[in-house]
Amino acid sequence: MNKFPVFLTLLLLALIVVSCKNTSDTKTLDDLALPDMELLFQDYETMEENKTYAAFADKLVTKNKDLQSSELYVEAARLYALANQIDNSFEMLNLAIDKGMSNPNILSKLNLEESIKNTSQGSLLIARLDSIEKQLSKVENFDLEMGSMDLFWTYYEKAKKDTLKARVIFKEYVLKGPPEIRDYYVVRYSNPSMMYAQMVKTAPNYYDYLKKQFNSDSIKTIKSKTTAWMHTFKNIYPKAVFPKVYIVPGILNSGGTATEMGMFVGGDMYGKSETMPTEELNDWQKGAIMQFADLPGLTIHELMHFQQNYRDTINTKNVLRGVIEEGVCDFLLELCSGEVRRSENLKYLQTEEQAEKIWHDLKRDLLTDDFSRWLYNGGDIEDRPHDLGYTVGYLITKSYYEQHENKQKAVFNLLNTSNFRNILAESEYSYLLN
Repeated sequence: MNKFPVFLTLLLLALIVVSCKNTSDTKTLDDLALPDMELLFQDYETMEENKTYAAFADKLVTKNKDLQSSELYVEAARLYALANQIDNSFEMLNLAIDKGMSNPNILSKLNLEESIKNTSQGSLLIARLDSIEKQLSKVENFDLEMGSMDLFWTYYEKAKKDTLKARVIFKEYVLKGPPEIRDYYVVRYSNPSMMYAQMVKTAPNYYDYLKKQFNSDSIKTIKSKTTAWMHTFKNIYPKAVFPKVYIVPGILNSGGTATEMGMFVGGDMYGKSETMPTEELNDWQKGAIMQFADLPGLTIHELMHFQQNYRDTINTKNVLRGVIEEGVCDFLLELCSGEVRRSENLKYLQTEEQAEKIWHDLKRDLLTDDFSRWLYNGGDIEDRPHDLGYTVGYLITKSYYEQHENKQKAVFNLLNTSNFRNILAESEYSYLLN
């Protein structure tokens, strides 16, 4: 048998493998493009109004060429689905899985369950998602990943020493770091300038202090407590999945964030101690920064966000949905931990006059998209405590659960409802719908 064709075949295969390698492996940092998220999404509302979904999805794919964020691939998949370009949508989901996306319910979340039956890519995608679900259904899959945090400090020290190149240094951290930091960049950093502004220019003393707060012994204790609460959750919600939790260096604007990849914890928001420097922090940050021991509670809160798989196509952006989405996470944390929730906001609502005003205002805003009095308003509101939406949502969902005879079904509904009004209607606060 002539061996020459075999040699040519092997050579050809080798060339194909080389040519198919990720181009970012051979590009220099200057050649790589890191999109500015604020600029990228500045025309988002216009896109939604004009329904130019496919064109915007194309734009996301192009801008994601070097970043390769699973979160941007998922968003492109959602937009292609709205444009009825189902094959493109499934292609994006496969790319998202390649880059770390781990939500086994993504087809349901994007309303693609029926569409998948009519495509050749469907069986492959379903098989991949089934495999993800099988893995994530085990509590043992949960872990606290510190890789991004550990790697960050080298780049941080470089940026401090050479402030003129700080933005380039942070760009390198995002593009050369682990995959999860790319998704966190999309949802929290936005651009290297924001990283520089907070980490180096505004609060370097705080970040210097923070560097000494994390150690392996602390992580072991936190993981043990969190895992115990997750086992409790698995008992009350058998469909539960347990993604990785990534502890990342944030920019002092979020304690936790759930994405389709997993759960992100801003390690910068867990540095509270008697020796914590506060001179560089604003009033909201001083109050929001927690102790490291608070991390299990935040982790469980974000875990509930990862479970949420709502199918309500009417109440998509209103206050009702917002307060239930956040409130149920706090209530289920109470259920899993066995620790009755206590907070300054709950104390505030114990005063009859104050409570009457708050529930009156909620009734007025309930079906609007005006969140200014309810969520994400730390430092921006003066006539009441900030983020009261978490508290009223907690009270509504707890009441719904207590009045429901089938507790396991109640938990399922709180995480998967197709009608948020039903949750409110079957609680003691149903009068808000009158």
